[in-house]
Amino acid sequence: MARLVYRVVSACGALGYGFPRASLQEALRGRIDAIVSDAGSMDAGPYYLGTGKQYFEREAVKADYRHMVEAGLQTGSPVILGSCGMAGADRNLDWMLDVAKEVFAELGVKDAKVAVINAELDPEVVIGELRQGNLLPTGVGPELDEAALRQSVIVGQMGIHPLITALESGAQYVFAGRSCDIALFASDMIRRGIDPGIAYHVGHVLECGALACDPGTPSDCLVAELYDDGSAVFVAPDANRRCTPYSIAAHSLYEESHPQLQFYPEGILVMEKTEFFVPDVRTTGIRNSRFVRASRPWPWSIKLEGSRRLGGRKVSLIHIDPADLPNIPPEVLVYGRNGVQARAVEGEERELGIIVETTAKTPEAAETLASLLTHYLIHYGYPGRKATAGNIAYPLSPNLVSFRREDGLYGAIVPSGTRDPVFFANYDKVKAAVIGLIEAQFPDALAQAQYRLIDADAEHPAVLLRTIDDDPARLAERHAAEVEAIARLAPPKSGSRLNLDAADAYEWSLYHLLQNEEVIKQRMFPISYYRAEGASWVKEGSERPRYFDIGVTGYEGNLDDRTLSLIADAPPRGQPHGSRPLLDMAVVIRSKDAGINRLTFDIVFNSVGDYETALRSNLFHKDSIAGVLQVAPERVVGSFFVDTCNAIKISIDRPNISASPDERDVFGAQQQSAIEGLRIPIHAESLLGVSAWSRSSSC
Repeated sequence: MARLVYRVVSACGALGYGFPRASLQEALRGRIDAIVSDAGSMDAGPYYLGTGKQYFEREAVKADYRHMVEAGLQTGSPVILGSCGMAGADRNLDWMLDVAKEVFAELGVKDAKVAVINAELDPEVVIGELRQGNLLPTGVGPELDEAALRQSVIVGQMGIHPLITALESGAQYVFAGRSCDIALFASDMIRRGIDPGIAYHVGHVLECGALACDPGTPSDCLVAELYDDGSAVFVAPDANRRCTPYSIAAHSLYEESHPQLQFYPEGILVMEKTEFFVPDVRTTGIRNSRFVRASRPWPWSIKLEGSRRLGGRKVSLIHIDPADLPNIPPEVLVYGRNGVQARAVEGEERELGIIVETTAKTPEAAETLASLLTHYLIHYGYPGRKATAGNIAYPLSPNLVSFRREDGLYGAIVPSGTRDPVFFANYDKVKAAVIGLIEAQFPDALAQAQYRLIDADAEHPAVLLRTIDDDPARLAERHAAEVEAIARLAPPKSGSRLNLDAADAYEWSLYHLLQNEEVIKQRMFPISYYRAEGASWVKEGSERPRYFDIGVTGYEGNLDDRTLSLIADAPPRGQPHGSRPLLDMAVVIRSKDAGINRLTFDIVFNSVGDYETALRSNLFHKDSIAGVLQVAPERVVGSFFVDTCNAIKISIDRPNISASPDERDVFGAQQQSAIEGLRIPIHAESLLGVSAWSRSSSC
């Protein structure tokens, strides 16, 4: 019988999403080796890196971290955070340290060793690497420009070695700047001798907390147990959730552009031979994932992210009469027509705008409730949800606009939208559940502010106008002219919000790989150590990360992410025997950003038969998918079969860089409607030449 050798808790998908304290306490029953949470991401846009501000409410972040510290005091295990303060630059990291000092003081933390790892990089260093040709693109754009880089805040995404060095030093509390999400979890496992293949795969599943469960949410805990036979088992502490083969397999594909190859600073995680197995009805395990050491064709690489300010921004949300909708130019964003995607709704397709609006006596109270409502709405997991990356699409980064109302009170507004038919069917239940969660976890937020959820659709359309300019006077003039142009075509109805001052607009100025090993190992990710007595932290020293090689060498398999598992163009013989809606054949159909410049679609099928039927249809090869998604064939990175879990993954170059001025869906979480609407023709012939599916698959 396999012996348990390591047990780790992922507190939640990102610090600030919240998680039930009862789930964490249940997770602590038994051995605990580490308590970990990702604390940020680049998903929400470049604003947070450029400004040093936080995405989540301070009190929400503090509550989550307090629970983690309490668990660390109870178990004596290390407590690890990465991408602190959302973007992981120095100002973001300092913000998180202030929160932590407050928590340490309240809990009476004494004689604790703390490690702080910085990830910000001097733009002049980056410009020097650009001139030497050491910055490699990760896809389409952004175009590199020395002047733009000089104006940017830049971070590098650290791998496992800075974290391992800090843990080896005896640090119980680790605060890392911008980090590879998976490294936060894999580092301690690898430090303790666990195979890197299983460590990285476990880390990938854990990084979003219980989002890998059924039903999934980032607002709950997830546990991984690792055994001496090289396997790992995932356990949901909340009895209302399960880890199933499809939920774990689906999350193994999440936010990645290839289903079986994931690229990290130290090498490549290969999941071509991964097996998923089921110990019982509530848990699922993995084994046989491999990690290939960094070398050709993938040398040591650190992803760099840079953000710079574009200018001020004004926003107007104009409710109009549906009879006036045909007057609005087709390029203008209108909820009910093209608010979620640039492509207007067609046929029976429906689009719903969801406008969150709050009112309070203080701007802080209005903003807090609006933020809580939107964070819970986007990620609330309900039975039968297929779009597990997010329920709604946000067009703004930050997604919230705060303003002073005509009656003297303060307001906050968040525009968003969806085209997901499964969400429509569950919308009323989701709204009630979200309000119930906020009542239970943040009752003061509801007591101090009022809210409305305003629906916008073809019968109640709403125009969203956004204007960006570096000159305040010109910004005001341009936006007023744009509002007037719409008003001439469609008079604004009651409830419209005009000429709101939104947060400044930022853009991604850098999203490239640095492949200068000397700069990576000698200049990046310095570690500082502190001795903490409550809020008093005294610096004790510093050091550089210590590096060593990991992973297998001499790997002879295919490491080309453009060819491995690519679906072939294999036209079926004969006429189809009817068709079926894809919605009836798949348990997951979702879209999600895979970085700032790629969009990926995951389809996980109900059964082997449904998977084979879809592949046999010949609808999913690259050229066909280009037609379905209405993109040029050269923008399709690949369409891949995934035999190990009966899934298809499609990756395309994003139509724009995430959070651009014309953005409709910052997270890319609601771009799957064209795929959801497919009907799959049913053919009988063999899959020969299309898939390498084997009936020995465990999924």
